[in-house]
Amino acid sequence: MIIKSTKIIKSSLIGLFILLLTSRGLNAQENALIYSNTNPPDNAANVYGIVPMIEDLKDIIPMKLVPGSQLFDSRTALSSIGGGIAGAGEVISSYSRSDLKHAVILNDLMYLGRNELVVNAAATETLLRNCPNCMRDYAESNTLFLSGAAAGSYGMLCKSEVTNVSQMKGKKFRAVSASRRWVRALGGIPVSLSINDMVEGLSRGLVDCIVGPIAWLKSFPIADDVKYIYAYNVGAFSFATMVINRGVWDDLNAIQKHALWNAQSGVSARTVVRLYVAEAIQARMIAKEKGIPITTAGQDIENFWQDFKKDEAATVNKVAGELGAKNPKEISDNFIKNIEKWEIIIASSGLANLLTLEEIDEEILHSAEVEYEALLQKNIYDKINPEEL
Repeated sequence: MIIKSTKIIKSSLIGLFILLLTSRGLNAQENALIYSNTNPPDNAANVYGIVPMIEDLKDIIPMKLVPGSQLFDSRTALSSIGGGIAGAGEVISSYSRSDLKHAVILNDLMYLGRNELVVNAAATETLLRNCPNCMRDYAESNTLFLSGAAAGSYGMLCKSEVTNVSQMKGKKFRAVSASRRWVRALGGIPVSLSINDMVEGLSRGLVDCIVGPIAWLKSFPIADDVKYIYAYNVGAFSFATMVINRGVWDDLNAIQKHALWNAQSGVSARTVVRLYVAEAIQARMIAKEKGIPITTAGQDIENFWQDFKKDEAATVNKVAGELGAKNPKEISDNFIKNIEKWEIIIASSGLANLLTLEEIDEEILHSAEVEYEALLQKNIYDKINPEEL
């Protein structure tokens, strides 16, 4: 059983109003569960991840999508969901470090992996099956973690030339969380900019490069400012695709809980495949069309990464301990074991080939969604009874 919150969460009048709507019965559309995030309506996470779930469950749990930061931004997502401003939504734990001091360890260990399919599965399994303190973090914010996703295919989207490691020295990089350590170790200067400010930051020359998924060339209006792409595919950043208000979850009946629970593997799989894998493919196609050279990192980055990650777990554990996390080493050890486990599962499945596609192939993408969903369901969701959460 998850330990329920004793924390008193203050919410606004609008939060209380929406909580009343989302927590009573959920049997009519006017009482729909409000799902909200910061993504625009046409973002792949909504189009492929959330909207199909809402459609599939419409006769069991009426839900409504409120996208585009209409109810909260990334920094207030956790408190807004816990306070009832939305019944459920997306949460990036690094924006709520003090509240999610155990769960954020998985974000901070993003440079231990380099495949978003692997890291998403490993992070989700660690949270749901191996880290009661992570789940307690969410409980103490009056929420419950249900599913995650991960951003991958990392590299540097640059305005000035970066085609090798030596050219990074002294340049300014938009980097957050663990990427700041990565940039410093490479000799660059990390600059903190929000996801919204980074677009203007690159355009105005406040930073030379953005550290992030190659998919961002497709996702954000930066294609006219990016002149070089340095692709090293190291790092995969996990986040929560669906966090639900604890009271809303408790008010669901058994049938509704099982239906929502069994929908999470699909939400996760479709979000990863469509938001990051497919858009990374589209980003490479855009780069080719615009004549933006993509330099694929060689053995120098491979060697650098192998050295970098040797001390990464110890560094993250120390930071987590200073933040008040209990037994951070146990959490990081479990995450590392799960990364190793899922590397084998993904390699055996053939899904790793998905990351090498050069053009969009709808048949392959759809097959990958189905296969990845089945793997998540079998190895994680089928092993947990949602009525015991």
